[in-house]
Amino acid sequence: MFLRIRRFSALGAWVLLTIGASSAAAQTSDPDRQPIGRFVVDARGGSARYTDDPGLATFLDVTRENLAKRGLGIVFGAHVYPLRMGRYLAFGVGGEMMFSRGSKTLTIEADEEEEAVDGPTVTARLSAVSPQVSLNFGGRDGWSYLSGGIGWTKFSSEVTSETAAPVASVDGTPRTSTINYGGGARWFMKPHVAFSFDVRFYAIRPQEGTATLPSLARRRLLVLSAGVSFK
Repeated sequence: MFLRIRRFSALGAWVLLTIGASSAAAQTSDPDRQPIGRFVVDARGGSARYTDDPGLATFLDVTRENLAKRGLGIVFGAHVYPLRMGRYLAFGVGGEMMFSRGSKTLTIEADEEEEAVDGPTVTARLSAVSPQVSLNFGGRDGWSYLSGGIGWTKFSSEVTSETAAPVASVDGTPRTSTINYGGGARWFMKPHVAFSFDVRFYAIRPQEGTATLPSLARRRLLVLSAGVSFK
């Protein structure tokens, strides 16, 4: 799993760097193109890829296969661009809030004389607050960016079944320090409205186990999102 995520990270970084370099090269040759505006706000829907941590499975008394692997969510962000470096490079500061939820139910196989039944359902929720600094390449009508920062995440998970709800839960967890990094692009179809996408990794520090919290290893989550931007 770790090796696979590292490959995704390297591929994502290469794609984003290529987009940024080609965008900057193309736009510097256009004397009529205007520089990036002073601010932008984002609203995107996304898909979060979770990790099947064995410590969480043990704490909830389920198998790793029963843990939610993906979740759907929404991302809100706002950024300002106080400093320009040349005509088509800009330094930005801002942040994002991300909320996601995913669940998974295993089907328990039965004997030939019995019907298969649904097993317990594991529901996971993740929220993140992510301050960011960014390097932006392009002009007012569209630009790509690389960004990162240090923020925090909050995680909860519970197991429910047909007979009881919840059977076990992980809730009230403390905020965990998290590094976020990634990039994306915005294309303005209208003067103030753009299509945008973002590829982001959340590197979450380990969590020590207690009587009420599971022991969790260091995690690296991938979130892909797309939506609209306004300026």
